[in-house]
Amino acid sequence: MAEIKSTLDLIMERTKNLVLTEEEKRDIQGRERQARIRGWVQRYRDGSLTGDDIREYLAKEEGTAASGMAALLREECLTQVDPEGDNGKIFSLLQTALAINTTPVEDLIADFHAEAQRLKIDSGRKALAVLYTRGINGSAIVPNPSLDPEWRRDLESAREQFQERLHRLK
Repeated sequence: MAEIKSTLDLIMERTKNLVLTEEEKRDIQGRERQARIRGWVQRYRDGSLTGDDIREYLAKEEGTAASGMAALLREECLTQVDPEGDNGKIFSLLQTALAINTTPVEDLIADFHAEAQRLKIDSGRKALAVLYTRGINGSAIVPNPSLDPEWRRDLESAREQFQERLHRLK
């Protein structure tokens, strides 16, 4: 009788002669290092690792063939910077584990906040002007810029500009 083969058996038969090239091996190792870095950062943000722990991990990793971990950690941290969020832990990690001065990034965030505030004020003024032309005015009127599609587009544009400027710092 014919033997019934499982899916795993069929896959193993078809792939038994496949071999990874050196480039594919490097790509896989790079993805594994990136995943390890992401895990460290997440554990740091959760509070289960300290900056000193990560610095020790980096020291161990840099001694192996998988060098460049510090650059990957820096890249991952900068990727997680949110101009509208709390970046204290990320900045602390950059300072503790990598001894990086975060002032340029903090300046970018301050510039973003100033631009967002300017956009909010401009949107409020436009809304008040529109209401005034309709005969609606008074000190009790408080415009809500979040309802203005133009303000949302402008704010999204400011976010994109922030990301571009941050990317140039990387």
